[in-house]
Amino acid sequence: MIDTKLLQTLDDCLNTIVPAEEHLSLDELRGLFYAQMITPTQHDALPWLSAIFKGQHPAISETQAPLLNQATQAVYSAYHDLLTTNKLAFPFDFEQLDEELAEIAYSWCLGFFAGLAINEVFWFGKKGEKLKPSDAGLESIRNSAKLFGGLATKDFSDFDQAKIKEIKALLMGQGEEPSGDMIAIALFPNVPIAVKTLHIYGVKTMQLAAQQPQIQSAIKIGRNDPCHCGSGKKYKKCCG
Repeated sequence: MIDTKLLQTLDDCLNTIVPAEEHLSLDELRGLFYAQMITPTQHDALPWLSAIFKGQHPAISETQAPLLNQATQAVYSAYHDLLTTNKLAFPFDFEQLDEELAEIAYSWCLGFFAGLAINEVFWFGKKGEKLKPSDAGLESIRNSAKLFGGLATKDFSDFDQAKIKEIKALLMGQGEEPSGDMIAIALFPNVPIAVKTLHIYGVKTMQLAAQQPQIQSAIKIGRNDPCHCGSGKKYKKCCG
């Protein structure tokens, strides 16, 4: 379990930069960091920072920047510790789901989707991607990710259409309008298994990548070439 104080410190820090409605809530942050943990390593922190601010890039002062970095790193490290000790798990028991808890879990799902969307191709596939019958496993991954996209946007046109047709028929049979909201409610109980499916896939992908041998660069740096450290000096007058 993540220390709530860590997330509250981050939330307080975000509030000094933009109003609360312009950044992810505490529950959305929990979902975002979970998605970050199970997504293959991102070397550029900017997409994650942008996601925290709902896609915007607010001005961050020299005073705010180190505080924000410290707060995000503290939360990141706490989540990473859970991942490496196999304690990272979906934080809700849907067997005990009431209206209040469902609202919190939905906010978590919004943050989780924001995290998945940063590595869109990995989780959702390339635009126009055509899967073969033999890609049943990958299709399950794609649909699990698209479930969160549908919950966030209420647009399920990219989700498993056979399942959507079944849900629409069931809703109409009950005299309900098969709107995006109603479909989202019907699919919401599938969230725990979808998270587990994505978790397993993401972690397995990272483990396989870690097993690949690291290839060292064989490019020789000339003594008069710019130094690779970025100092702007010639290699022979710097790291050479």
